[in-house]
Amino acid sequence: MTTSSNPVPHGTGSFETPEERLRRVLRTRPADGPLRTLVQNVTDLFRSDAYGEELTRAAAGTQAPVTTGRRIAVIGSRGGAGRTTTAALLARVFAAMRSDTIAAIDAGTGLGTLSLRLGLESAPSAAELIASGPVVTVDGLAGVMGRAQENLLVAGSGAARLTVPPFAGTRTEDATGLARTVSRFCPVTVYDCGAGMELPTTVWAVDQAHAALLVTPASVAGIEDALAVTYRWPQPGEPGYVPLLVVVVRVDDRAALDPARQAARLSGAGIPAVHLDYDRHLAAGVELALALLARRTRLQVSELASRALHLAIDGGVR
Repeated sequence: MTTSSNPVPHGTGSFETPEERLRRVLRTRPADGPLRTLVQNVTDLFRSDAYGEELTRAAAGTQAPVTTGRRIAVIGSRGGAGRTTTAALLARVFAAMRSDTIAAIDAGTGLGTLSLRLGLESAPSAAELIASGPVVTVDGLAGVMGRAQENLLVAGSGAARLTVPPFAGTRTEDATGLARTVSRFCPVTVYDCGAGMELPTTVWAVDQAHAALLVTPASVAGIEDALAVTYRWPQPGEPGYVPLLVVVVRVDDRAALDPARQAARLSGAGIPAVHLDYDRHLAAGVELALALLARRTRLQVSELASRALHLAIDGGVR
């Protein structure tokens, strides 16, 4: 990871503001506390720990060969569901498991935090990439995008993200050209879409995608949203069809609904669904690191990435 993932405090000299100190503490806080980690380590001494094998199996699908670039749109009908976190997790897992270059693009309407979650203070927006002119090599692409790690390139909301949406002033054909250019050099591209299914940028990203992940919270409203979206989603053979997978996320450790049970309920109704449990490291809302996730979360995210890429390869012919 580059030094941009560990930003120097912005204060004068060694001075650190309370906000900067909080961010520094949160981004290094693991999901499991010291006591739980100690118990886990002691337990591992007296039994065969199969976690490594389980993680290898869960992530195996992320290394599937890709002949043409695959694009995965992470969408959601409401804010605060964990959409950006899920997109950032997917990008990190793909970059960790593959030797080729992975791209993550903020396809929202401004105020996005994808760059932050991937450890960058900012990254050029999609509109800024288009304005920079044609790219003919992967090094050229890396030169105009943010670099979260050696093989993970990021297009965020831009330096002026408070006022300029990522696709501001961009023609559809120019945005589509950018998508194809990135896919030429990156076998996997993850789009972090804005909250709302009818946003022009979300509609565009889904139209470009080979698979879509609908992230929804483990709540009554979240499950109702998932049912409403999937009810209207095009079926195989219909115009605009893109394979859809629902991701039920527990964003609050005190949530009344169990995400695993709700995902099973959706699957039982014929709606493909998986779940992600609450994770204290992810809930901090700052830079995320796979090594600081709870074991259970790491397995779930690896399985999700494998399944998403499988959908994009086998179910999303474009």
